[in-house]
Amino acid sequence: MKQEKKIIFGTLVLAVFVFIVAISSLYVQMEISSGDVCGCAIPIPLFIPFLASIGLFIGTLFYHFLFPKYEKKIEKDTILKLFDKTEREIIDKLLENEGSCFQSKITGETNLSKVQVFRALENLIQRKIVKKEYYGKTNVVRLNKNIYSLFY
Repeated sequence: MKQEKKIIFGTLVLAVFVFIVAISSLYVQMEISSGDVCGCAIPIPLFIPFLASIGLFIGTLFYHFLFPKYEKKIEKDTILKLFDKTEREIIDKLLENEGSCFQSKITGETNLSKVQVFRALENLIQRKIVKKEYYGKTNVVRLNKNIYSLFY
């Protein structure tokens, strides 16, 4: 749900709760004024806990829909420690380029040889961390979406 819709929904729920409390209070006041306290559909000693329960329910709904769910992100360095030095440099280069980069660019911008990059990429492909797509005479290396989402 978009934030504006969440705010409108939350305000609507809150307004309905206030309306229910107002109508219930008016009903109880009329019953007390007429002297027929025992004739209420909800006994007076249970009225306040009843309204409190409704308020708790509405408050829980309000909190659930309005406030975003926060997930604790693991730090980049912690995840990168799971890889060897060569793989770490390749993944770091992919992250700098939003998860995708030419294989030739990885070789050119790191201190790794073509053979080192090739072997590390084959290992990462085998573990399904990256995938390699042919693009003319070169390859585009893409970081797995699930892995990329761990960082951003």
